[in-house]
Amino acid sequence: MALPVLNDTPKYELTIPSTGKKIKFRPYLVKEEKVLMMAAESGDGRQMMDAILDTIQACIQSSTKVDSLTTFDIEYLFIKLRSKSVGETSTVNLTCNSCKELNEHTIDLEKIECVGKAKDKFIKLDDKITIEMKYPGYKDIDLSRNENEMGFDLLANSMNAVLTEDDRIEIADEPTENVRAFLESMTKEQFEKVSSFLLDMPQVKHNIEYDCKKCGEHNKIELKGIQSFF
Repeated sequence: MALPVLNDTPKYELTIPSTGKKIKFRPYLVKEEKVLMMAAESGDGRQMMDAILDTIQACIQSSTKVDSLTTFDIEYLFIKLRSKSVGETSTVNLTCNSCKELNEHTIDLEKIECVGKAKDKFIKLDDKITIEMKYPGYKDIDLSRNENEMGFDLLANSMNAVLTEDDRIEIADEPTENVRAFLESMTKEQFEKVSSFLLDMPQVKHNIEYDCKKCGEHNKIELKGIQSFF
């Protein structure tokens, strides 16, 4: 007789921020935690992100594909998944804005939410051209690029299509150099319109206030992104 498989049934439910779809998930298991720990120890950002994506995919119902989820979906799902897998609190060290002393603070992960509303995905550049945007996923981020290039690439990957009076041009079908040339041909005002779609997208964040244990300074800190909560 074969040994039984333990803890493989979804036990919890959450709502995906970008779609409003409810999904079920199970806590991650020892085998998945081991992969996460090895990726964290490697110090490689892409390896860590791949481990997180693989873990989420293993723990949620199979009808949802992580490749289709936005960056803020992934952050929200992983925080909730971690809460049910390891514990509902996380202890972080926060640096005082005044004296730079490290202060230990415990975060209730169950209180972390995705803040903000999705914007209109259609951005009108002029009377003839409109861009259809999409929120990026982690597969759209090249962690090997420098910060400026990464931001430019992310913006390019967040364009779904360009709509003209007579045509719909799918960005995925266009060479990278053509997409870059299109962005570089924009005026400053047009570029800011497109950029604001990403700058104002929903975020997983949490506000913390505390008094420094060393100097007594009252600190207000906004945590956002997976790395801030662990």
